[in-house]
Amino acid sequence: MELQGRVALVTGGGTGLGAEVCRKLAAQGAKVAVNWSRSRDRAEALAAEIAGLAVGADVRDEGAVSDMVARLRAELGPVDLLVNNAGVTTFVPYDDLDALDAGDWERILGVNLIGAWSCVRAVAPDMRASGAGSIVNVASDAAFTLDGSSIAYVTSKVALAAVTTMLAEALAPAVRVNAVAPGWMLTPWVEKYVPAAPRATLESGEEPVVPVEMVADEVVRLLADDGATGRIVRLDPPS
Repeated sequence: MELQGRVALVTGGGTGLGAEVCRKLAAQGAKVAVNWSRSRDRAEALAAEIAGLAVGADVRDEGAVSDMVARLRAELGPVDLLVNNAGVTTFVPYDDLDALDAGDWERILGVNLIGAWSCVRAVAPDMRASGAGSIVNVASDAAFTLDGSSIAYVTSKVALAAVTTMLAEALAPAVRVNAVAPGWMLTPWVEKYVPAAPRATLESGEEPVVPVEMVADEVVRLLADDGATGRIVRLDPPS
């Protein structure tokens, strides 16, 4: 698929992996919408840098998602490319059942899983009409190792991987749906969510990380690959 002129929506696009994906899509001529929920200043600065559009919406709010997609349709055109990148977590040891409460579950599943679902539902009618939609979900290697920041986070990524596979079948052939599942990356997400001790092992290189650019390259490759659907690409640190 040629990305020139395509309308791309990247959730959580103002920082980290999302920002890198936005830059790469813009470099290939896509019209990029940088979604933000809390990082408005960064999203607007990035949108100015790449001649894109910053759009605010909490992906947990289905109405806000619908309004965002309607705005993009009016200002840029129907969304052709969707990257479900927005994600949150909380660090809770697996054996500490009392520390992971209902609010944590609702927030993590709301952003990482249900938010992705809401975005897909919002863009699917236009993608089906065009017959050339492409979606990439950002899962995690934790979906396979079952080793992550909390049981709720890992559950959200296991479910997102499963949803990717099912949507690829449900939306075929008009819409392709794939996912990337990277290991640790050094992004502002780490600074925001990872406690000091494990963060230090990542920043020192003691714990190997996956280059953000490598993951962004794979996201863009999957968006453009007309022969790819239902794939979940695991991305490990270079050996």
